[in-house]
Amino acid sequence: MKKVLFIVFITICAVMSFQGNILQQFSSKGIINLELADKGTGVEIISIWSDTLYGDQTLLNVAQKNTHLDFLFILVYVLLIITLSNSQMQREKTSWLNELLRLNLFLAFLIGLLDVVENIRLLHSFHHPGDLAEFWRTDFIAWPKFLMAGWAILIYLSSVIKSFFVKA
Repeated sequence: MKKVLFIVFITICAVMSFQGNILQQFSSKGIINLELADKGTGVEIISIWSDTLYGDQTLLNVAQKNTHLDFLFILVYVLLIITLSNSQMQREKTSWLNELLRLNLFLAFLIGLLDVVENIRLLHSFHHPGDLAEFWRTDFIAWPKFLMAGWAILIYLSSVIKSFFVKA
């Protein structure tokens, strides 16, 4: 299961990275810039994307495809965090670190939930390019999501690294 999740995870990362590079290259603003943008900057980014052609579509179409693919990415990374944390939790003998790995199971669900809400808000804003009144900010969702994801990864890696140095 872990190997399949890793393969799917890496594949989706590659596709989303390619799409993100297109946005960054042609507008100097990527999807993360939009996720963390205030209202004015966000409207400006979406306006640029809607006015900039990329082949027979606009950058906004690329951003929409990236956001739609992100729903699958969310499912995969949530399952990956849960699977890896649970597997490591079975080996972790230090009680406080084991409890933090257990917390990762809840955090994975919460991170995924925040990411879904963020994507819904982004897709809404994509349908109203240039409309300040219809732009739904996501920075207040994205920051906690990134912080919790970083925390979950830090806990997992701490346990894995500790297991290399402390043999029971």
